[in-house]
Amino acid sequence: MSAEFEYTLRRSARARNVRLKVTPRDGLVVVVPKRYPAKRIPALLTARRDWIESALARVAPRREHLAGHDPRDRPRELELQGIGEKWVVEYRPTTASRISVASHDDMRLVIFGPVDDAAACRAATKRWLARTARDRLVTRLWSIADEHGFQVNATSVRWQRTRWGSCSSRGNISINAKLLFLPRQLVDHVLLHELCHTVQLDHSSAFWSLFERYEPGCRAVRRDLRDAWRYVPPWIEADI
Repeated sequence: MSAEFEYTLRRSARARNVRLKVTPRDGLVVVVPKRYPAKRIPALLTARRDWIESALARVAPRREHLAGHDPRDRPRELELQGIGEKWVVEYRPTTASRISVASHDDMRLVIFGPVDDAAACRAATKRWLARTARDRLVTRLWSIADEHGFQVNATSVRWQRTRWGSCSSRGNISINAKLLFLPRQLVDHVLLHELCHTVQLDHSSAFWSLFERYEPGCRAVRRDLRDAWRYVPPWIEADI
């Protein structure tokens, strides 16, 4: 362990050089080739001190956000700004061997089964959220596509750590289920962003000109998106 920085050491058979990365979940991670001498790491970290300090400062707010997660916690409410809904989560223990979820018209999400298993309850809630995202957010994506004449090949919903969405060269769009928690303006921004990638795959000036044609001021909204992780509950982030 370095006298200056705490870090996680990962040895990789595929690594050819030492690589440093800083993430909100793991902090400083040092990836080294399988036979790299650990005694050389402290000097390397000292040489990269300025970069490490800057990177740690950037992720510090997100690390603090994640620190609010207690593995024993179960969600009590779901504020889904992206679809304008707020759900109350209730837990009802039963003798069933597996967790099940039922949604009610009065915006209650009831979870049945061995509800003392907090991790299983969170996993079941995330499955319900993913289904909701496929139903509501994907529908919104197709609506925007139809409105502006974009051609989409296929859609999917995933839980992703860093990306809000992605688009392949074949026009397959994947959206992050975490978008459910973001304000609608940011959700529409992400969806339109990915739809523009069906025409212009890169982030060239041509892409931004196309994007601004449909969303004037999109660059300013993109800046707001950088802090959008604050809307996502820590238990969601911690379990991805």
